[in-house]
Amino acid sequence: MDAFVEQARALRDEERVFLADARRGLNEVVRAGAWKAANEMLTPRAAEYTAAWMRIGPAFVPDRLEELHGRSSGVDGAEVARWQDVARLARLAMDEALVALLVADVVPPPAVRELLHPWKLMQEAAAESRAARG
Repeated sequence: MDAFVEQARALRDEERVFLADARRGLNEVVRAGAWKAANEMLTPRAAEYTAAWMRIGPAFVPDRLEELHGRSSGVDGAEVARWQDVARLARLAMDEALVALLVADVVPPPAVRELLHPWKLMQEAAAESRAARG
């Protein structure tokens, strides 16, 4: 859990965008079953869930969105909307990954894999990006 929280807090905007795009492309009907199975087992771990989110904090909020929010004028509404969507989808993907990690020992592996999928894709893309940069 500590590693997940640290990774979440260290995300760059590029990774948040990738995470949001990965989450956006998924089938909600398929995910609903995995989400239901995971949430049925989450109650006994609610304190861990809350503690993790307290540590993660606003890690899902892109730096660019904070920058735009801090401007007093000349802000492009479409750009703000785009970054708000990135924040929303990144938070959703992070929440699903957190829940999957918390209940991985009691939920069927296919459900855990489904909920972790965007997070894993983002991690792979980040590793490839770091390798390409040298």
